[in-house]
Amino acid sequence: MASAPVSEAVPDHVPAELVWDRSFDAYTAEGDDPWLAVTRLHEGPGIIWATDASYGRPGWVLTRNDLITEAFIDYEHFSGERKGMIADLVGEPVRLNPIEIDPPHHHGYRKILNPFFTPKAVNGIGDSVRDACVELIHKFEGKGGCEFVSEFAIPFPSYVFLDLMGMPRDKVGQFIDWEDRIMRSPDFMDRAKAAREVYEYLKEHKDKQKEHPSNDFLAGMVAGEVDGRPLNHLELMGMFYVLYVGGLDTVYSTLGWILDHLATHPELQQRLRDNPEMINAAVEEYSRAFSVVVTHREVRNDFTFHGVPMKKGEEVNMPLALADRDPSVFANPHEIDLDRKPRHVAFGTGTHNCLGIHLAKRELRIVVEEFLARFRNIRIKPGEKRRYHTGRTFGMEYLPLIWD
Repeated sequence: MASAPVSEAVPDHVPAELVWDRSFDAYTAEGDDPWLAVTRLHEGPGIIWATDASYGRPGWVLTRNDLITEAFIDYEHFSGERKGMIADLVGEPVRLNPIEIDPPHHHGYRKILNPFFTPKAVNGIGDSVRDACVELIHKFEGKGGCEFVSEFAIPFPSYVFLDLMGMPRDKVGQFIDWEDRIMRSPDFMDRAKAAREVYEYLKEHKDKQKEHPSNDFLAGMVAGEVDGRPLNHLELMGMFYVLYVGGLDTVYSTLGWILDHLATHPELQQRLRDNPEMINAAVEEYSRAFSVVVTHREVRNDFTFHGVPMKKGEEVNMPLALADRDPSVFANPHEIDLDRKPRHVAFGTGTHNCLGIHLAKRELRIVVEEFLARFRNIRIKPGEKRRYHTGRTFGMEYLPLIWD
């Protein structure tokens, strides 16, 4: 690792052999397959110091399943309460609630939201999720094809979010624009402007919900209590904002990779049509293989992790693709194997595991069901080539599909 020129961004306590003087985002975008690109890091140490780990910031990168899993679970050393995610963008000391709040306080906030994201609760909104899926499909169903990302993958989870939050669907275009700028704009000021616009919209919506809740979910959230008191403004704003950022980018990104794989594997399409009971297994395997998120933690206090000295405040990057395509855990990790039954961490693990895991899986399953039931011989349009981005999520940007 130290063969590259050593940047000035390397603290004295970082062992020279762990220094990786590269941009993580640029490295993962090399070639035609970001999953093969990022997993080249399996050839090096399990822990590296990247001089450009995210958005130009230096930090640790964990490259193995066991280390990433341990960091997820060990919130006493790897804190979710890291600085700069949303607070720096919106100018208020708000934390994404509860994912940027560690135990013991985490549990009180999570207790308010958990009842609305159980499998039973998700079953209760399954029809509305399918309705959103079908409504979008109807717009291109008779055209023999679509540009999957813009016409379906991006608006679909936005529709689900807007319905859940009691917001009008005609806001979908604005929400998509905000999301794209926050997640991918190279200009910090543009990211901040979009984040503040979202924040102001959510603040107004939150205040309306406190007066007249649109549904049981919102009523339970705005009336929630922690430690025997009502949630304050920043606590509620953290909840509203986490629901906005939590499921939009990840679901759309995962859907793009799933449809890309199905479009290039017609035999798997037919296997799932013939055996629809296997779609749940397919969703699990796709979630493993296409673990799109690079999540983060912050070192809480100085300590040594597997022989590596880490200092308070340092950023720790945990690319979930490196955990879920680790060849020491998954045989032939780059292959989609519906019989694998993987124990993956695509939705995290430990205290901070994804609140919306059951809803996300339901969304993925419904989309696979509806596309396979309605369209035959789904494939990429001849002469076209898909485009993707890496970064904090690995997502498809352009996927032109046709079908019979």
